[in-house]
Amino acid sequence: MSLRDQKSFLSNIHPFEVLTDEQMDKSINHMDIAYYPKGEILISPEKIPSHFFIIIKGCVHEIKDDEILVDYHHQDSFDANSLIYNETKNTFKVYEDLICYEIEKATFLELIEKNSEFKDFFLNNLVSKFQTLKDKEYTSELSTFMIARVADTVLHEPCIVDANTKLIDAIEKSTEYKTSTIIVKKDNTYGIITDSLLKTKVLLEGRDLTIPASDIAVFPLLTVNRDDYLFDAFSILIKRNIKRIGVTNSNGEMVGVLEQIDVLSHFANHTYVVDSKIKQAKTLDDLKEASNELINTITTLNAKGVKVHHISNLIGQLNTKVYQKLYKMVVPESMQNDACFIVMGSEGRNEQIIKTDQDNALVVCDEIDVEQYRPYMAKITETLIDFGYPPCPGNIMVSNPFWCKNVRDYKKETAKWIEAPDMQNYMDLAIFFDSFAVAGRKELLINLKDDLFERLHDKDVFMAYFAKATLTFDTPTVVANFMTKTHYIDIKKAGIFPIVQGIRSLSLREKIRETTTVKRIKILARNKVIESEMASELLEAFEVLNTLRLKAHLNKKQDTKKIDNEIDTHLLGKIERDLLKDSFKIVNNFKKFITYSFKIDKLS
Repeated sequence: MSLRDQKSFLSNIHPFEVLTDEQMDKSINHMDIAYYPKGEILISPEKIPSHFFIIIKGCVHEIKDDEILVDYHHQDSFDANSLIYNETKNTFKVYEDLICYEIEKATFLELIEKNSEFKDFFLNNLVSKFQTLKDKEYTSELSTFMIARVADTVLHEPCIVDANTKLIDAIEKSTEYKTSTIIVKKDNTYGIITDSLLKTKVLLEGRDLTIPASDIAVFPLLTVNRDDYLFDAFSILIKRNIKRIGVTNSNGEMVGVLEQIDVLSHFANHTYVVDSKIKQAKTLDDLKEASNELINTITTLNAKGVKVHHISNLIGQLNTKVYQKLYKMVVPESMQNDACFIVMGSEGRNEQIIKTDQDNALVVCDEIDVEQYRPYMAKITETLIDFGYPPCPGNIMVSNPFWCKNVRDYKKETAKWIEAPDMQNYMDLAIFFDSFAVAGRKELLINLKDDLFERLHDKDVFMAYFAKATLTFDTPTVVANFMTKTHYIDIKKAGIFPIVQGIRSLSLREKIRETTTVKRIKILARNKVIESEMASELLEAFEVLNTLRLKAHLNKKQDTKKIDNEIDTHLLGKIERDLLKDSFKIVNNFKKFITYSFKIDKLS
């Protein structure tokens, strides 16, 4: 292989691309090609290497206590730690005849000392490595859509008046600022006056223009920080159905007004179009058309490099609006507030992006006859299927009488789940715990969850069995050998479910009402139930696993294949493989934590 080929090969191995030309040349000048047969031990606690290895062809297993931790393949490198710290607890054994580059130890350590970016990659913690790898993987796809801050877009200078300012003077000041929005400051809070408020609260009511501006202002004005992600601000605008939001600095001072139209111009995507179609839908066909636009939105956001949890948050908001609109269209107005329509499972956690199946239910007031709701619930299920939401294989839908009943009957069911548990009851409880109210009287669901938390008091054995489900599916200790035939992995069972169920179990025990896994992790860390480092690792792994899952879903959607959770590891790039390996390592460590935390190993 020529020097040019060697340089090209090495430049594609992260983080060697950050080396200067001089440092790269030095690496190549102190690098040789070596061959090792199958079975040879390259590194062990008794055999510290004198070189840094980069695989050209073959496979190496990293082993500890006879367990394969990682398998290394083409373009993989190892083992920096043994060179840096001059020790290792693991063994690196050739599994398939190996051809590799070897960089001399002295040269490798010199590169670490002279190049801080190169050094940081090998010495940083796992979360930092995750971020570095993800940045490397998605740099070509990143756009301002993903990384833009509020301060990066158009902010309108705020027209701020004191609460006691006469309305006529406030209006005069707004004309000087050439704006139709007046910000009213009252003590340490801000309110807002818009053109529509002036029409309804002044012109139509015939009020005097000398009244204080605070008399008609709406308090408080929703605000975001100028350093917040623009995408998060957009989510608030969509969720709250508002056209503008205040922008503050780190001291809480108003520094600008962010208009929805400017955010839309910045993002230049059709999310707003979908939201508008949902709002304007007059018929079920109109609503279906709006719902069908969601897949295009998901594809666009994913292509722009937007993080999966941001996508799921926005799609969750839009889905909620579809359900709310559908509920209002199908259920007679006189009956709407005597019941609560809820979504559960992944929908309740705001984590279902592609339409997989339905998980929904209805809670009806005790004094109301449930039977009168049944035909409307059947209509909702039928309509959602027509919209592209497949029926739930387990029949967890409002059309099923089991998931459409009074508060009193749900409480009886909750008691049964806890007092006479079996696998079905554990599953039903898990699904219900993730429930989220989308329409109707939301207090009914709050009442049920209050009752659930009371019943779980001092139920340590029950919680241990509930948490044990975290261990249901095996998580590879090593990602399936990418060069063999066994290259399909069910990423939901292997990685996503253990995180979801483990975090759900901790949240149930701690009586945390939040439903999304990401927010649950942050709350658990804030409450010191889990260490902050573990929380950070779980968040990164959860993001990686869901990103790979979404990518596979979208590919299958385009190929009109049945949507499942299997990913083909043969189609993964090197960096994606590295991220997957590290994610599974985190999941396995988390399973051990859950086992210890709930004393699962003590169960008979």
